[in-house]
Amino acid sequence: MLSQMGLLNTLLSLVIVHTAFAAPWTIFFFRNFFATLPAEVEEQARVDGASDFKIYYKIVLPMSLPALSSVAALQFVWVWNDFFFALIFLSGARELQPLTVAISLLRGRYFVDWGLLTAASVLTMAIPLLLYALLQRYLMRGIVVGAVKG
Repeated sequence: MLSQMGLLNTLLSLVIVHTAFAAPWTIFFFRNFFATLPAEVEEQARVDGASDFKIYYKIVLPMSLPALSSVAALQFVWVWNDFFFALIFLSGARELQPLTVAISLLRGRYFVDWGLLTAASVLTMAIPLLLYALLQRYLMRGIVVGAVKG
């Protein structure tokens, strides 16, 4: 289908495929998370005269930061480590291939520069580790929320 639409060798093809694969588990994840949020907080805000947008922006969104950061981290790592889809859909566009595919192309036919391959692998792993370090506060808050008595 992507070939018929003229989307092969474009980044849009990867975006479409990753979105299609991520939508079901993301919807399931958020549905289960929002089911655990206390409805009383929203009802109290409604009684106080808050609009739907204000309830969402001021109450629901801050309470859902752990879920949003978890989904963002999981989806980012999944897309970052993607090899298969990028190899198939971007096979003709070497300049668009992600680092995971580019690392596999660093091997020569008769010689492998293990130092270059290792350095590239470590630099590629540094980005998800940096993302985890940035989102750690929200991820830990999501873990602790269920353990603390209120």
